[in-house]
Amino acid sequence: MKLPDIPFVSIRTQRRWEWNIFLLLLIVGVPVIISQGIFEQWGVVGCLAPFVGCGALIGLLTLKGFKEDNGDTKVSFEPPVRDEKSHEMAVAMVRQMVGKQIRLVSVHWSDPERDEYLYTPDIEHGSGIVGWRIVASWMDEPTEDILSKSRYMVESVKGEEDQIRLASVHWSNPERFEYFFSPNADYSLNRKEIREVTSWMGEPAEGVLSTSRYMVEPVPGQEDEIRLISVHWSDPERDEYLYTSRLNSASSKGGREVKSWKVEPTNDILSKSRYRVEFVHSSKEEEMEDENWWEDEKE
Repeated sequence: MKLPDIPFVSIRTQRRWEWNIFLLLLIVGVPVIISQGIFEQWGVVGCLAPFVGCGALIGLLTLKGFKEDNGDTKVSFEPPVRDEKSHEMAVAMVRQMVGKQIRLVSVHWSDPERDEYLYTPDIEHGSGIVGWRIVASWMDEPTEDILSKSRYMVESVKGEEDQIRLASVHWSNPERFEYFFSPNADYSLNRKEIREVTSWMGEPAEGVLSTSRYMVEPVPGQEDEIRLISVHWSDPERDEYLYTSRLNSASSKGGREVKSWKVEPTNDILSKSRYRVEFVHSSKEEEMEDENWWEDEKE
């Protein structure tokens, strides 16, 4: 399937420029400041030492890249089983969610005092009429604004009993649904394993409708927990899981980045890909009663 001409190169370009500016300041600015202090004692040769040291440090950091699993996940998870029973459970969960507003709570990162919600912040990328927002996970106590931006309408995928799409209730309107999707854009510091996850602000074309399809996988032993698998990017040998990374979002202060895992899922990914489904009107009484345009539009 042909994907739309989404300028996600702009994300890479923007981050590359930001990284280059940071490197410039680190490699040139910091050594210059240090050199001023040692020039009188060591002369010109001594001034070269800070430049060499900073260059070596940056080289090591670049080669190392980013590794998602830092050994913090101590709980072991059995590989997901695909059988008739798990399929029936997935279908039942999809039927329960379709047409309703939900929030997704990261099971891995939440604690008894605080639920960590996935949400779509007001952080845009792109230019012109084509743009996208990042998707993040709120690390602090949820405010009214976060509770609004964490609402997603569940939409069924035609002809597929265990698949859904998620559309941001906060950012959508009767003329346009803003879909949560996994684009053809890799994370710059680990392109082999990690894909970006964003929210499409424009009219959803065929490619966006395809990359916004997620298969629901029940978490064994947990009635209200699911994992979401990108249908577009998965293949018979490998499921590509949506998960909440340990990366703190550079754009969204107070948020973690939400990513898509491109390779064989590790125990760490199986933990970070668990989400508890919270139905909006069943547990949050503060929702706005007048925001029912979605139901009217679907009729």
